[in-house]
Amino acid sequence: MATTKERILITLGSGEARAIRAVAKREGRPRATIAARAVRHWLEDEEDRELVRIVRERDISGVKYLTHKEFWKCVEDRRHGK
Repeated sequence: MATTKERILITLGSGEARAIRAVAKREGRPRATIAARAVRHWLEDEEDRELVRIVRERDISGVKYLTHKEFWKCVEDRRHGK
């Protein structure tokens, strides 16, 4: 049965290959599943770094920040014409 997921061929160093084999054996999962999970975590880390960069770029000293609760209260007030 064909898969809808994209497959890639990668070359691992002996340390990476050993680590993936060990985790796959411990969890009883395919090595590809473990490698895909590692790539997802790496992508999430990259996304976090980019978001931090954007926040730092936009950070302005002296600005009043709202808490989550304060923000949604303002939204509700505006919806009700307050």
